[in-house]
Parts: sequence; C-alpha cells; structure tokens
Amino acid sequence: MMSDESPALRGNAGHAQLVRAINERFNALSGPLFATDASGLFEAYLDALPGHERQEYNCSCCRVFIERFGGLAQVDDDGLLVSAIWDGDTAPAAFRGVATTLARLVRQAGITMPFLSSEAMYGKPAAGGWHHFAIEPARVYRDSELENAWQHACARREAFVSVRRALDEYSAPVCATALRLLKDDSLHNAEAALGQAQFLVDLHAARDAVHGERCKDNLVYRMVALAPMGFCHPRTSMIATLLDDILAGKSFEAAAASWAAKMDGLQYMRPQALPTAGAIAAATEAFEKLGAASALERRFATMADIQETIWLPRAPASPPAAGGIFASVTPKPASSQPASMTAPPVVMTLEKFRRTVLPDADRIEMAAPTTKVLFTALTSAVHADARPIMQWDTPAQRNPVAWYVYSGGSDPRDFNLSGDFYEVTAITPLPHEWAGQSHPQHGKGLVLLLKGARDLSCKSSCIFPSCLKSELRAFRSTIEAYSQANDMPGSGEDNVAGMGLYQGGQCAVLLRVTSKGQVSDYRIDRWD
Repeated sequence: MMSDESPALRGNAGHAQLVRAINERFNALSGPLFATDASGLFEAYLDALPGHERQEYNCSCCRVFIERFGGLAQVDDDGLLVSAIWDGDTAPAAFRGVATTLARLVRQAGITMPFLSSEAMYGKPAAGGWHHFAIEPARVYRDSELENAWQHACARREAFVSVRRALDEYSAPVCATALRLLKDDSLHNAEAALGQAQFLVDLHAARDAVHGERCKDNLVYRMVALAPMGFCHPRTSMIATLLDDILAGKSFEAAAASWAAKMDGLQYMRPQALPTAGAIAAATEAFEKLGAASALERRFATMADIQETIWLPRAPASPPAAGGIFASVTPKPASSQPASMTAPPVVMTLEKFRRTVLPDADRIEMAAPTTKVLFTALTSAVHADARPIMQWDTPAQRNPVAWYVYSGGSDPRDFNLSGDFYEVTAITPLPHEWAGQSHPQHGKGLVLLLKGARDLSCKSSCIFPSCLKSELRAFRSTIEAYSQANDMPGSGEDNVAGMGLYQGGQCAVLLRVTSKGQVSDYRIDRWD
C-alpha cells in the first residue's frame, strides 16, 4: 500500500492528503476510462499554486504522472467528460484551486482512445527521498488476458471509428427497421445479428438524447468500450447485408433472399478472398510471437470437454427385491394402452420446460425431425496447453470448446442418426455461456447432446474468425484459409453433437420424457 506519510514538499501535509484523495476518487470509479487530448496540465498545475511555491513543486516525477494520467476521464450520461483524477470538492483546501483547474481542462478535452493498462502502479510514489503523485489502482484496466494493453486500446479506438462511420451511413430509421425484421423471426438465423442491430439502435438513441458532436461521440466511445468487439464492425458483419438492402429500398422478399444467400454455408463468417503471401507471412509471425501457433489445431469434442450441463440422465430406480409369501404368484399382465388413446403432447416454451419438467426428468428422447435442422457439433483444442484464442477462453478459466452448424440445416443421417427417437445424453448451454459468461453477439442456445451423434461430412477444421479474440481480426482471411485446408481430427464414437435450440431461431422440438416411470411427450414451440 502507498504511504500516507511525508508529502513531496517537506512539511506540507496537504500534498499527502491530495494524493490520498486522488487514489480514493480513482479507485471508486466503475466503467471504462479514456485518455484525452488535455494538454498543458502540468503547467496549469504549477500556475494554480502560489508563486513562491511553484519552483518547489516543479518535480520531474510529478510531471510524468500528470502528463500520463492527469488527463484520464470518464463519460457521464450527458456525454460530458469527468476527470478520473481531479475533484475540487474532495481536494484539501490548499489544493482545491489546483484540482478545480485541472478538472475543468479535462472536461473541455476530447477523447483520444480508451485507457487500458496492466501496470500495478501509476507513477512513482517515492523517489529521491521524496513522495510524489502516484495511484495504486484497485483493478486492472484491461479487456483481455493478453499483456499488450496498448494493442487492445488501439483496437477499441479502431472499433469506435468503424461504429461512427456506420452510424453516419445507416440512419436511426434504417437500423430500427433492421431490428424489427430480425425480431419478427422472418429471417433465417436472425439471432446471428439481433444483438448487433439492438446495439446500433441504442447508439442512435444515446446520440439523439444529447447535444453537440463531442458529447455524441463521447457516448459512442463509452458504449463501444463496453460492447462485445463483434458488435463494433458493422460494415464487415452480416448485418451490413440487411442494412444495405433496407437503405437501397429493396422489398422484404428481395432483402430476405439476399440474407439467406449470404447465410448459406455460413459464408457470412468467411472472407471472400484468399489471403495474399504477405498476409500469410504476417499471420505466421504474429502467431509465433503470441505463442499461439498450436492453438489453431482443433478436434471434435468429447463428453470430457463439456464443462457445464443443465441436465444429465438419471439411472432408473432399482426394483424391490423379490420375495414375500406371494412371490410365486404370477400377476395378470398389464394391458397396453392403444395407440389411439395416447395423450397428445403438452405444448410449452423451452423456459417453462426447463423450470417445470427438466428437474424431475430421468430420461429424455428427441423425436426425429421431418426436415433438415440445425444439428450442432462441438470442437475443442488439440493441445490442452495451447494459447487461448476463443473469445470466451482465458488463462484463468480455460474453455477452448466451440461449436458450429450448417446454414440451412443438416439431415439426421449426416450426423449418424436414424430411427424415430434419439436418446438425449446431456443438455448443455452453448460453450460461450459456460461459467456465467456473456457474449451476446453469439446469441443464447442449448444443445441436446444425442447418443451416437457425430458429424460425418465435416471437411475442415471449422475455425470461424467471428469466434476468435479481437486481436486476431487482422488475420481473418488467413485463419479461414487454414481452416479450409485442414481436416478436423478426432472423429469417433465418443464425439459429442446434437440438436441446437437457439433463442430467436430454431427452437421447435418434440421431446419424450420419462419421470418416475411415467412417460409424457412435450412439444417445445418457442424459447420463452
């Protein structure tokens, strides 16, 4: 912890109080921080002091601190900048004018980029026998596990530029129309862009609520800093197809056909051009530098890779032991219920099924679909110690599992399934939702893992750049080319795959549930 004792200027307790005040203020903050273009802060700091004290406070360590960190700010709900360091109301009396002056300069500044840092201490609390301005941050300002915080700050700045251009190109009514169409479930696999459409609508609403371009941009910066990186590049995302068609005044039928064509074969996740030799060389160098070369090797997942389930089958209760004085008496056979008397399935939402049926279910079977559906396969890393590259995989909480589907669906035979009903061996959330994580750009879903299910037609390693960490975005085309050129190893009977149920998308399924010896059918018709 930082010392509360001697101030930078011998005998001046006010300076020590100011250091404590800026530490308390900074560590009470929540939400993103931003670097600003506030300049001349150290000169203003000296100028605000009494003339006879300025030379004594002209300290190189304090200068470096103020120039590096003195301009940090947050964005309030009105789009105005608020200093993360200086506050005249909480500063000691001797430095109240100094703090007020610096806070005003920061408020008048403009954002240059998000502030991200892995440093455990900002500034030098002690040097040359004196105490100086310094902050010991209570939290680390980073948005990923990689060490290069500067790289991530730059990526967020580029994301702001991308979003800002998209807002200029796609008006609020255009974005609102796109959101309505996606919410209406009238477009195939709409959940792939639903979250991003809502993000754009919210951005327009936030900008329209304040006055002045700087305030509007400040709010965009704040929202971009908090958003999934996948939301922040609309022009290169699938949603651009829909927005462009709306902007062009196309009919719904034409827009829907264009959307379906882009979705076909998951092409929206794939670059349209092969990588150049230079791009391949740059990607090779970057992956070697990151120590992530082995992370691209993928395999089919097994049950051992599944970290979270919401249901597992239970073994049937053991029958009572034979015996008693009437053990030799043969009972009358129970009559079978005629097929015509079979009760119709109970129709309910998936959320209600989870609450009311799943807790007591001993066995679940899924009725074979009559058309192609989104059978879902799961994959994992070949090397358990490979560098995390998936958005939801971190060194502190490893989770290299991903998933894929075929746009337009798959025939049961392509997933090694036959018969009228398939046994459900487990139900798991999508991998990016395990351990309470939230990556709304990928939607919400469950996978009914089915006995014997595995993808028999996969011809690539199924690495989709949209699932990778943002710092790998620059190598999108090279990663996709690698995926297409390499087969997925590990195909076998222990693979896990099954039926995917997705919020806002495919959710209809007929399930046969055995609970305490009773069998009932349930038709799931929607998510909630």
